[in-house]
Amino acid sequence: MKTGTTIVGMVCAGSVILASDTRATNDALIADKNCEKVHYIAPNVYCCGAGTAADTQYATELISSKLTLLRLSMFDRNVM
Repeated sequence: MKTGTTIVGMVCAGSVILASDTRATNDALIADKNCEKVHYIAPNVYCCGAGTAADTQYATELISSKLTLLRLSMFDRNVM
């Protein structure tokens, strides 16, 4: 039975909780037991990824770095 990635998001009073499984599979083979599927992008911005883990990680790192550069160019240089 193929189940794929499980990602859950819950809205609570004043917050959001994101969770996912940690296994990365390639058909019946477990490629990584501790794959991170909830990715940091910026303060209070996260992304959940399912599918090609390397593509998701690359995209979220690229977006995160672009947002950091934008934040530094628009606001106080000490904000990180």
